Parts: sequence; structure tokens; C-alpha cells
Amino acid sequence: MQEISQQIINLLEEDIKSEGYSNLIVSGGSSPVKIFEDLCKVNLDWSKVNISLVDDRVVDKSHKDSNEKLVKDVLMSGYAGDAKFISICNESKELSNIYRPYSVMLLGMGEDGHFASLFPQLIISNPDYFDVSKDPEIFFTEPMGNPCHKRVSMNISMILNSKNIFLLVSSKEKLEILNQAKTDTALPLYYLLNQNIAEIKIVQNY
Repeated sequence: MQEISQQIINLLEEDIKSEGYSNLIVSGGSSPVKIFEDLCKVNLDWSKVNISLVDDRVVDKSHKDSNEKLVKDVLMSGYAGDAKFISICNESKELSNIYRPYSVMLLGMGEDGHFASLFPQLIISNPDYFDVSKDPEIFFTEPMGNPCHKRVSMNISMILNSKNIFLLVSSKEKLEILNQAKTDTALPLYYLLNQNIAEIKIVQNY
């Protein structure tokens, strides 16, 4: 099992023991698949875990580009099938109302410096999404990204309301973008890296 997978299991178990439940928020795409494959094999008390997504493509849940489909097919294929899944697409109000801070927030990133569905063009059109002082919010967008679909995503305030935030960097090219984003305000990751609310734990996942 990867070290990151074991860390996530330990954190979920800690919250189940102390709080009676835990909340695991994950990203889609290819970056977390190996972690999903690890987690689903672990026999913890998944019935006390809520699982949801930080963002998704607004498509049918059976669509090949659906992050919800990925989570259910891979992460929830084994023991984790006992967890409660809350759809960010179809149950965003319920997701907004579950207790925060989340136990674990697992983020990926794109080669354009986006995370969740916080894309570069939104820095200009919707700067509030990147403002850590704004209220936590789930928002919907017009079609964007690759694949190009309407999107639904947490804003940065909601993402940062997490006890443990892991950012997966799945290639050397993405690591270069990450380093650029430390000082480049045109990259969405800049706003994640340059805040003092939550520690971002960088995981080189390649």
C-alpha cells in the first residue's frame, strides 16, 4: 500500500474513533486511482464514513467522464462500498450541510494549474471563488476544461475547511507547474499555496 493511502486510512480511523464518523472528499481523474484501489481493500468501519467529490463534470452518473462513476466503480468497489456517498452534482445541498472540517481532502491538479474545477479563466470572471474570506460554496460553471463539460465544484473556502489536505502531483511536468504557481497569480494553485488557513501536503504520486 502506498504511504499516502495508509495516512488516509489512519486519519479516517482517528476521526471515527474520536467523532464517531469521518468525511472523505476526493478528486476524480487518473491521479487518485491507485489510492482508491488501496483504500477499497481496507476493512475499516466504512459505514461511518461519508464520501464525496470536491468537483465533478455535470454529466449523467453513468457517463465515462463522470467522477462519481469513477468513485463508485473503483473506490467503492470493495469494503468502502459500505460508506455513504453524497453526490456533489445531485445532492449539493446535503453535501453543504455535512459537518466540517472534513477529515481528509484529496486534491489533484491539471497542467494549467487548476485544482478542483477552479480553472484559470475563473480567476478573472469569478474571483470570489478564490477568496478565502468568502463563505463556503458549491458552484456550477459553463462548459470548460478537458474534457469540456459543465462543472460543479467547491470554492476555495469550502476546500480549506478540512483537517488534512493532500495535493497529488502526478508527473514531473505538473511539479514544474506547481513550483511556478508559488509566485504566478494567473495560476489557480497560487491561491491554494499562498494562504495561511490550512497546510497543503504535497504528494508526488508518480
